[in-house]
Amino acid sequence: MSSKNRLDPIPQPPTKPVVGNMLSLDAAAPVQHLTRLAKELGPIFWLDMMGSPIVVVSGHDLVDELSDEKRFDKTVRGALRRVRAVGGDGLFTADTREPNWSKAHNILLQPFGNRAMQSYHPSMVDIAEQLVQKWERLNADDEIDVVHDMTALTLDTIGLCGFEYRFNSFYRRDYHPFVESLVRSLETIMMTRGLPFEQLWMQKRRKTLAQDVAFMNKMVDEIIAERRKSAEGIDDKKDMLAAMMTGVDRSTGEQLDDVNIRYQINTFLIAGHETTSGLLSYTLYALLKHPEILKKAYDEVDRVFGPDVNAKPTYQQVTQLTYITQILKESLRLWPPAPAYGISPLNDETIGGGKYKLRKGTFVTILVTALHRDPSVWGPNPDAFDPENFSREAEAKRPINAWKPFGNGQRACIGRGFAMHEAALALGMILQRFKLIDHQRYQMHLKETLTIKPEGFKIKVRPRADRERGAYGGPVAAASSAPKAQRQPTTRPGHNTPMLVLYGSNLGTAEELATRMADLAEINGFAVHLGPLDDYVGKLPQEGGVLIICASYNGAPPDNATQFVKWLGEDLPKDVFAGVRYAVFGCGNSDWAATYQSVPRFIDEQLSKHGARAVYPRGEGDARSDLDGQFQKWFPAAAQVATKEFGIDWNFTRTAEDDPLYAIEPVAVTAVNTIVAQGGAVAMKVLVNDELQNKSGANASERSTRHIEVQLPANLSYRVGDHLSVVPRNDPTLVDSVARRFGFLPADQIRLQVAEGRRAQLPVGAAVSVGRLLSEFVELQQVATRKQIQIMAEHTRCPVTKPKLLAFVGEEAEPLERYRSEILAKRKSVFDLLLEYPACELPFHVYLEMLSLLAPRYYSISSSPSVDPARCSVTVGVVEGPAASGRGTYKGICSNYLANRREGDTIYATVRETKAGFCLPDDPSVPVIMIGPGTGLAPFRGFLQERAARKAKGAALGPAMLFFGCRHPDQDFLYAEELKALAASGITELFTAFSRADGPKTYVQHVIAAQKDKVWPLIERGAIIYVCGDGGKMEPDVKAALVAIHRDKSGSDAAAGARWIEEMGANNRYVLDVWAGG
Repeated sequence: MSSKNRLDPIPQPPTKPVVGNMLSLDAAAPVQHLTRLAKELGPIFWLDMMGSPIVVVSGHDLVDELSDEKRFDKTVRGALRRVRAVGGDGLFTADTREPNWSKAHNILLQPFGNRAMQSYHPSMVDIAEQLVQKWERLNADDEIDVVHDMTALTLDTIGLCGFEYRFNSFYRRDYHPFVESLVRSLETIMMTRGLPFEQLWMQKRRKTLAQDVAFMNKMVDEIIAERRKSAEGIDDKKDMLAAMMTGVDRSTGEQLDDVNIRYQINTFLIAGHETTSGLLSYTLYALLKHPEILKKAYDEVDRVFGPDVNAKPTYQQVTQLTYITQILKESLRLWPPAPAYGISPLNDETIGGGKYKLRKGTFVTILVTALHRDPSVWGPNPDAFDPENFSREAEAKRPINAWKPFGNGQRACIGRGFAMHEAALALGMILQRFKLIDHQRYQMHLKETLTIKPEGFKIKVRPRADRERGAYGGPVAAASSAPKAQRQPTTRPGHNTPMLVLYGSNLGTAEELATRMADLAEINGFAVHLGPLDDYVGKLPQEGGVLIICASYNGAPPDNATQFVKWLGEDLPKDVFAGVRYAVFGCGNSDWAATYQSVPRFIDEQLSKHGARAVYPRGEGDARSDLDGQFQKWFPAAAQVATKEFGIDWNFTRTAEDDPLYAIEPVAVTAVNTIVAQGGAVAMKVLVNDELQNKSGANASERSTRHIEVQLPANLSYRVGDHLSVVPRNDPTLVDSVARRFGFLPADQIRLQVAEGRRAQLPVGAAVSVGRLLSEFVELQQVATRKQIQIMAEHTRCPVTKPKLLAFVGEEAEPLERYRSEILAKRKSVFDLLLEYPACELPFHVYLEMLSLLAPRYYSISSSPSVDPARCSVTVGVVEGPAASGRGTYKGICSNYLANRREGDTIYATVRETKAGFCLPDDPSVPVIMIGPGTGLAPFRGFLQERAARKAKGAALGPAMLFFGCRHPDQDFLYAEELKALAASGITELFTAFSRADGPKTYVQHVIAAQKDKVWPLIERGAIIYVCGDGGKMEPDVKAALVAIHRDKSGSDAAAGARWIEEMGANNRYVLDVWAGG
């Protein structure tokens, strides 16, 4: 075969002379035939269609490559090209290069957005009610033609939502004449195959086709003309036709002409009713064949919709049908109504690692039915119907471009959100009312036209009895904007006592608390100023009060408090702060026991020492436990004392019923990322992103550590030991889930407006998509505080759910312990609780106010500028594992974001200087001892590269010891060959500890103890000890090992050993770069 195969090595089935494979393909069931060929010939093969090649691709790896829109574009050929007789240059059948495609696409994005979907929802309910009312009135033994009724449902829905036309299919015995013409036209188009003399035997059908097209065009043209006659008709209507008649393409400034509007309407009617009716038909078939899945579907519908069939489902309730959505997605996987789509290369290309050549313009068919059964993605039994394939966790793990029922990229189906909402609503209303009966024991038989549908599928239904219904979870609040009523000023008249609120914050917690307190003080009549501590060096006011909220970072001040702390440490006059009245609250983490609260304590002591008066004792918040709860307990007491101090009778109160921080309105442009702008982050190109752990062999690792290199801008430099501060993004799957929980799609555009007298950290007054807002601006995975749970309870009416939430928020011992064990220990976020308690009616604007600003994440730079000053690397341990909440998989925000960046992608980051002397000594002869298990190795790789560069320039190096620990030498020995080479060249001595290799578990502290006779002489010679890694367990164990060596060599007691290590830290000879242990 290969000698005659002109596309070799792409396989080809046997051919016939002249016609090639044209007559070999089953004309009645070509898609099913191609799917069988894919099983036989593999992920790629080609057909000779009378001299024209068609390449058929179904393997995920190849489809993933073919989804690159810079190299491949949708092509409109074959049957789809012939559909232009009806659809013209509508969205579905236009070529991408045609002017009307981009014009219509830009104009129609808004009427297919989420806000528009909410306006269509009542019309969808209207038509769905007609369907269920028809079924309710059937006799007990009447059969239901499923495909017929689903087609009527979807056609009437698109007619009413699209151009406010009622086909009234449920009031007719046969289809509307328009539908009959449409069906006949599509049948003729699908029968046409381009064979010789075909026009002769199809003359009658071609004549009928022309008549049908003329009838359909006339009817649609009359609808458009009638709308144009009415001046108010266009302005008042909110349907798709109105959007097309009034919309302007932002790129060209042009509108759609009436001929193209006609083609768009025809396109909507073809694509909208054909595909969604097939989806619903397949789904009902699947549910009847899988009773256990049907039971779960009933349970969800009962919980969300409730038992009252007379209550119309709300838009928000439909968005809560998460398992129903999983079922629909799985139906689309196994039986995608649009089973294939065509693309072609924009230039000559090779795919499959250079194995397969495709000439420019080659017709390539992506066979979706086979792609969705690729065992490499869907497992060893891909034909099994399993909605768990679309659980949140499964979707997060699945590679991109594995599920393509709506096509690809910019040419993907613009109405997919419309179709999924319509289908979920209809299925929910059917299951709410009816018991489904498969009286024929129907077996799937596909009918192929432009789409694929089950043929001859009939069922019966019975009304469900009350005893068959599950528990009702209560009403779900609709996602809505804040009230539109005239907003009154929220600042209360009163005393205008000056209040300066200062913060020192790297990770955002202290800044968020300070912002909240500034808002609260202003609402309660204070004249407030808010800013970072560094802005007030040398100018603390004597009038009013000063509230300081500050964190520590490895015992050093945050970046925006460095100069303030330095100033307090200078030789200041004893009474320099006389007249200053202040209070300090410290944010810390008790995992760093030696430096816990050191900076807030220092600020408090220095202010008091130099004449300032503390209005209330310093408060402490421990991020290891309930920091927010500790602050909520401290602040009211401090505020009560402060108001007496200032001689005012004022009470700090605020509830969830006060004016909300944000109001939301839909818009259509973009917003600046203030996190990037304010934090000094700059664009950096990813140059390398490699896996460091061994993924093969007997000791293959299930974890991931990435070596990532980025290009630095010309004006940015770094030193070894510095950090790369990276602006992360939340996981897209999580963002999508959160958006949908509140009734949005990620693409929906909104504008936030801030309440008068309030400070906002999110972008206000500018347009931003919901997806971008949730992805780039806010923390979605932080543990819910008791204050947040209190607000959730205030927005819950369900008499079952409300007490459950309130059980976490009392001040008694029992609710505190319940919160610690059920929320804090399990790391449950507000979103986790919303999933756990779906009856909570928390509005989106209140949810946004709860969330902290997304903080940059810090990574030790694992390279030296001496190697290449224009690039730096970080070593990232990818955090992923079972969520402590018990709900799916937890993913570290930044580590997973970085792990998923490809070479050439852009991230936003900047360099931050390491505090507390975590850098190599200027004198290269000073001995160094480096201790860094796991990714704690990162800064020491940079240290060693720098030492090697110094040696190459002739410097005499002092001795160095590197203690590195990991699980297994064949699994996660990071940079193994590089470290061994550095050791061999005398840059360092290398000592390794393996905790999972043969023999007893060994950690770095054990190896340090075993090498005490080498460690101690270096310490006596003035060695600097560096420790990087887990501060919760590893660093205390290392410290204990070092203290034990000191006691052994000096003969001292425990107290002397503790003083010795403390002095080593104070003298910057025991230097830490550690993070909280899990």
